[in-house]
Amino acid sequence: MQQEPLVNVPNYRNKNSMSTSEQKTLLQQQLEELVKVGVGGKFKNQNTEDYVAKIEEEIAFEEAMIRGGINRYQKLIKDAVVDSQESTTLYGIVLQQKYITELSELINDEVKTMTSGVAGNRQTALKLLCQCLPKSAFINEEFITNNPNVWDTVSLIALKNVIDGISAETTLNKLAIKLGTALMLEAKITIFKDEEKEKYNQVAKRLTGKNIPQNANRYLYKRKVWTYCMNKHNLQFDDWSKENQLHLGVKIVSYCENLGLVKHQNRKSNKIKTICYVEATPKIIEEIKNFNIKNEALYPKYLPMLMPPREWENPFVGGYYGKKHNYKQQSAKEISKSINKENN
Repeated sequence: MQQEPLVNVPNYRNKNSMSTSEQKTLLQQQLEELVKVGVGGKFKNQNTEDYVAKIEEEIAFEEAMIRGGINRYQKLIKDAVVDSQESTTLYGIVLQQKYITELSELINDEVKTMTSGVAGNRQTALKLLCQCLPKSAFINEEFITNNPNVWDTVSLIALKNVIDGISAETTLNKLAIKLGTALMLEAKITIFKDEEKEKYNQVAKRLTGKNIPQNANRYLYKRKVWTYCMNKHNLQFDDWSKENQLHLGVKIVSYCENLGLVKHQNRKSNKIKTICYVEATPKIIEEIKNFNIKNEALYPKYLPMLMPPREWENPFVGGYYGKKHNYKQQSAKEISKSINKENN
């Protein structure tokens, strides 16, 4: 006599041999299991304290994402200050956009004054700026003075170099020479563009987007490439003297002072020596501080959620659970009720 098995073992048959009614029954069982699993875990009960505790854990996890984003933002700012690259930060870009038009108008007005014959080394040094303009800015060798926008490139270079070290102080001479050197390079590139249009376009295309090594200082890399290409094609250019670079740089710094961006201050290093320093104005320091406070929490470290995302109630409520991602703050119990309502 054959012994009966102690446990009833299901008769696993080939799926293809199952009848349509049997397959439908299995599918219904799977669907019932998925419904039980739901949003909060297997066989969840949305009214239990455990479920609310899971939502509280998710909210705390999302807050940790925001703190992680703040730490990342602050590290980027700190690294930019150390490397004198503040013009690449979010507030640096905003400051450039804010002041570029006003600076272009100041330069345009000063060049008009210079062309009228007013004397002065710092005034006549502005003649060098005209080399930064393309040929299209001149008609019959006369400067077009009714369009301040032609100075936008010059203004952008000036603002970039001033903002790069705006959180730290620097000497006036050092900053002025830095500005003069950067503007002289722009003058060379402009002449290279006018004389070697095809070669210029090739280099410009090479220096766009992802073609630049990501681990390199972008500005220094571009400067080296442009210098190499211009030397290779024997560009004829009379370098500006250090004196002219200094006068031009001091003039640019004075424009930034008029805009309220920086200020200069004389300090005695000893009894007979005084050094002039350039630093950001209190207004700009406060503006940068407030800007960072408002924006540091806008870029959290997005991580996978611990809980399945909420259904979208409207364009402003859904997805993540925390206040950062929803226009109103809700407690864990309120979120639990909301999800329960959605599923019902």
